Amino acid sequence: MHILEKGKDTAAMSDKNIIISSIPFVFITFVIPVIIWHIRVMHNEEMGMVLLKTTWYDDYFHLIKAIFLLFAALLMLIIYLFKRDTDTVFPKIFLLPVFYFACVLLSAYNSEYRISAFFGIIDHYEGCLTQFCYMLVLIFSYFLIRDFRQYIAISKFMLTASLIVAFVGILQFTGVNATEPAYMVSSTIGNSNYVGTYSVLLLPSAMSMVFYESDFAKRACYLLLFIGSALFLLFGSMSGAAFAAAFMTAVVFTVFMRKEIKKRYKWYFALVMYGIMIFLLMNSYSKGLLLEELKKTNPFYNKNTDKIHFKDASLFGDSATIRTNKWTLNIKNDNSGFTFSNELGYPVAIQKDHELQKLYFKTAPYSGITGHLRENEQFQWLMLNIEGKDIEFVKYEGKLQVVGYNGLVTDIEYPETLGFKGRESFASGRGYIWSRALPLLKKAVFLGFGPDTFTYIFPQNDIAGKLNYGAIWVIISKPHNWYLQIALGSGILSLAFLICFIVWFIVNSLKFLHRAPKGGDEERREMIIICAILSAVIGYLITGVFNDSVVAVSPIFWMTLGFGTRMLVNAGANVEIKYNGGL
Repeated sequence: MHILEKGKDTAAMSDKNIIISSIPFVFITFVIPVIIWHIRVMHNEEMGMVLLKTTWYDDYFHLIKAIFLLFAALLMLIIYLFKRDTDTVFPKIFLLPVFYFACVLLSAYNSEYRISAFFGIIDHYEGCLTQFCYMLVLIFSYFLIRDFRQYIAISKFMLTASLIVAFVGILQFTGVNATEPAYMVSSTIGNSNYVGTYSVLLLPSAMSMVFYESDFAKRACYLLLFIGSALFLLFGSMSGAAFAAAFMTAVVFTVFMRKEIKKRYKWYFALVMYGIMIFLLMNSYSKGLLLEELKKTNPFYNKNTDKIHFKDASLFGDSATIRTNKWTLNIKNDNSGFTFSNELGYPVAIQKDHELQKLYFKTAPYSGITGHLRENEQFQWLMLNIEGKDIEFVKYEGKLQVVGYNGLVTDIEYPETLGFKGRESFASGRGYIWSRALPLLKKAVFLGFGPDTFTYIFPQNDIAGKLNYGAIWVIISKPHNWYLQIALGSGILSLAFLICFIVWFIVNSLKFLHRAPKGGDEERREMIIICAILSAVIGYLITGVFNDSVVAVSPIFWMTLGFGTRMLVNAGANVEIKYNGGL
């Protein structure tokens, strides 16, 4: 396989050069998704301000992958410098991601949290250095992946790695290596949501292999192994975002490959039936949990109106008030200790167990509340448990305060919100996070707060909001939205540069698929690869609405986007890509 410029042959890359230039992409597609390693990370001074109770973090999934990403990016740079193709020019469209990274760099430099902005926070490592690696992967995928033989070989490494990831996931799903919650697969990726994103990138590539290959035995092997592992990881992720994205990628692939599918409809039918079989088996084994998760992709499904919703928590000197959709509880601490009353000021009956230091609320609608308390001359402390949600009060310097996320007494924050009122629980609490994150965009138009600094800028002491989300002690460290992650990290302007580049890619991919000739075997293979890349990109963009960028998965996206850009630029320059033999 080689690339022919208009009217002139370029020299085919030697097998040795192909192997050397492919090595970094083996790290990206095979090593990074699979590798896990325990590294004890000491908190820097910025993280120490947040995580006051610990001095280190035990990392298994992220730092080792970030290290290998940096190694792969530097290896790409070295290979490019020694194996540079002077005939391949830097495409002007890459100025958009270059401008994007310039905003990332400036935001990191101007950030109040410069250490985290450059290197990323623990359990993430999505700082400026990682963003730089992503840009190198994008650009060098364009320059170093020269032909279809090379790209298909790299894709096979990616799909082979998925077999290992799926095997580890099977051990988790079946309880051999039990996880919490049960049946949810996190595997070597480290988080079930990102396993879903990973599967969305795998599925179009696995489907393309079945239609790309002409040998029956290889097709059957790809169907059973590659598509099987991608579908298992998709269903095992229990991710509604991944379900929706996988559906859209399948639709895009089916629409543009409809003529190819008609020729090989038996394989397509086998693929669909195989997917249904895997779903039914996993749903049966999980006692219907998978079907329940699939139903939850409907935002109006099983809305629990009976669930308690915290409207407000406020402090007034030695008093506090908790308001919910069911009741209002006033709390006062004076010389007689803690006393309680309803919204009209009438006392609420409680029973105290002084020996166990517990209290119980005796009358409705407060009967579901229990508490622990300590009352003496030096210390006044109360913790209430309200339907599984804990809130702690301490009398400090003559006034009541709450115990915040870092274990210190604090006042209550009342952050500006935008949207999702009463729908904070949307998408597993993402409605709450987004409603508090969106107003922050006003301060991130040109430059953001610094990449991977969301932990510091999010209102962590929004007590009522945190209770609705899950718990006061939870530290919100990511926006669960790739677009918010970029906009708040490096600015809305940087997001605009990146979106323009991706829109260019999608539009030109659609044009290519619409006008590409359908006759020859080379053109057919071109269409299959471009369609698979376009489907993967669209799938990643959809999961990005609900998930963040993560170092275990995102390098594959940038690699795919880089080689797809090469194909489109070559097509626009009338470059003819030909097939030169077997895989």
